[in-house]
Amino acid sequence: MQRVIVALAALVFAANASACPALDALVKRYGISFGGFMKPIPAVSGPAFSANGRLVRVKLAYPPLVSDGFRHTLVFDTATRKAWILRTGGFIGVRAWYGPVDAGEGRLEDCRSQPEPELVVLERPRKD
Repeated sequence: MQRVIVALAALVFAANASACPALDALVKRYGISFGGFMKPIPAVSGPAFSANGRLVRVKLAYPPLVSDGFRHTLVFDTATRKAWILRTGGFIGVRAWYGPVDAGEGRLEDCRSQPEPELVVLERPRKD
């Protein structure tokens, strides 16, 4: 029985672990979790991205045993080094944008080679 509990705890902690130190630092700095934010982040109607630079979308890890918590997706603008956070889910089901937050010196765009969390690089349409 004790081995089952230890294995279950290891599974929960492994699911929450990120393979990207830059993302971990940002999540820790703002206290982003399935329960919300530990530091206040301004709510906005939507992100305001720069005209140039790539956009990197990262879905933050979500604990497997929580059914009514918030899920967060971070959209990072490589030109401004700012990120916006899309919060979805929760008990009543929300969809709200927050930010911008300073991404710091970490390179979130380098997280793409990591299997977890899910990361998508969005290319801007070119004006030719």
